[in-house]
Amino acid sequence: MAESIGNKKSDEVLGSIPVEMKGFILSKPYTLVFTQDKTVFARITSKIMKEHAKNARESAENSGGGRLEKMKRQMGAHFSHHQKYLDMTIEEILAEDDKNFAIDNSEVRKVKVRERTVDYQGFPETELRILIKTTGKKYKLRVNEKIDNKEALELFKRTHGSKVKSTTPP
Repeated sequence: MAESIGNKKSDEVLGSIPVEMKGFILSKPYTLVFTQDKTVFARITSKIMKEHAKNARESAENSGGGRLEKMKRQMGAHFSHHQKYLDMTIEEILAEDDKNFAIDNSEVRKVKVRERTVDYQGFPETELRILIKTTGKKYKLRVNEKIDNKEALELFKRTHGSKVKSTTPP
């Protein structure tokens, strides 16, 4: 997760984390983008991921990388995709896909964060589950396993402050 520290304008991106939003039947991949006043939900589609991988491959090509370097950057693009939003404006993020949306942080009533250990075929992993309650809706999220849970929790605390209730160990 990439973040920057210092004085921020209200629409400047503070950080981003990849999550899965629980739907009625399936979960959908999103990137949460945080500013001081808004939390933006950016939908991740296969078209967007292919474009990001293509850009990573071309970047390796332009810097004189060989076949292995191109492949490495292309595969790594999947894990670093959320960082591209750090250099974008809220308007650009919302315009990227029709299903992107933002909620005002003032509308958020509560953010519940809990860690849960899940057994993936004999390999236990700790995942972060998040429930965002707004004045009109609930959002159930699971943080991507490649992201450090403590960093994700800190980002929620920086943007939502005392509204964050955590059952995770410090």
